Amino acid sequence: MSKQKATQRKPKSAKKAKAANTSGSEPKSKGNYIDAFVKRILGRIFVFVDFLLHYGDKEFVAEIDLRKIKPAPTHYLGKDGKERILDLMFQCPLKHGGDLMAVIIFEHQSRDLKEIPRRLHKYVSAIWDAERKAGKKHLSAPYFLVLRTGKTPHRGDYPTMADLLPKGRDGKPLGHVPEIRYKVVDLPAWDFRNLVGGPVLRLVLGMLHKMTGGREDEFPEALLPLLEITDQEEKVELTNELLQFVEIAFAVNNRELDEATVDEALKPIYKDWERAMIKTLSERKYDEGIAVGEARGEARGEAKVAGAKVEAGKNMLLTFLRGKFGRVPKEVEKSIRQMTDPVALESLAAHAAQSETMGEFAETLH
Repeated sequence: MSKQKATQRKPKSAKKAKAANTSGSEPKSKGNYIDAFVKRILGRIFVFVDFLLHYGDKEFVAEIDLRKIKPAPTHYLGKDGKERILDLMFQCPLKHGGDLMAVIIFEHQSRDLKEIPRRLHKYVSAIWDAERKAGKKHLSAPYFLVLRTGKTPHRGDYPTMADLLPKGRDGKPLGHVPEIRYKVVDLPAWDFRNLVGGPVLRLVLGMLHKMTGGREDEFPEALLPLLEITDQEEKVELTNELLQFVEIAFAVNNRELDEATVDEALKPIYKDWERAMIKTLSERKYDEGIAVGEARGEARGEAKVAGAKVEAGKNMLLTFLRGKFGRVPKEVEKSIRQMTDPVALESLAAHAAQSETMGEFAETLH
């Protein structure tokens, strides 16, 4: 791996530098790239189960059959393939019958959580509407975990719907106030050196801690759980995933990550010949360009590449369905063709593998 530093790009003027830092799209862009990273890694069933065991409420977890957890059925998608639930969601069968629908909500703001209660009501309605339409006899029990990555921990009570509604003379909310319980897993409150869970969970949580807490230069410490992973292929895959996330985080903060810094960070983890297996900076820059382009909606060329990957995924799914069921109804093909979210498409592919009939699969699109 080359140790030559990448050329740093400097703003042409102080005015332009300020504009780059105060762009109206920047907060959204930053949230999007963090969302994408968390979805890709926490979206793995074994990592989610690990997260649930260590950070979920013990009384809920005790009721779940952990062996049967799977991504939530894709009938939680809205019309024309648009997602109604944007966060990570899993269907968790209960030991004594019924399901618990666990949703991990990503909150990257330093502000309060006042919008969370309204968001939860929206999600519950979407889940239960879809289950009723699917003919499900018993509705799923909702369970919400808010993974918060603000720079300071949340203080005080969690916001409620009552906070948003009018009050009577006695100060109590008027009407019958529906409240939905939720748990906040607050990243800034964690002690980095005492993170719990398996190596992959500690990798993602540790990296989030370093990259959202204003300490980007400390990212090498977050890579150390890689030493515990014995599967070489998985180790290399995770390393590339983590380094891509680091580079995007640096770029969002108008910084440049150079090859020498990356090489130095990998020395405690890989031997010289092993480091050659890790993507070079230029290769990761290509991946970064796609991710940043998707997050900011600015890099049209990279967005085309990402779009091409989604189109390829649609074609592969349709080919799989034809091979398994013989024929794909026009309305089903139309719904798949209109999908744009790669995460939703992956969820749909997983459900296709589990469906026994085309009718069962088609129900997930309504």
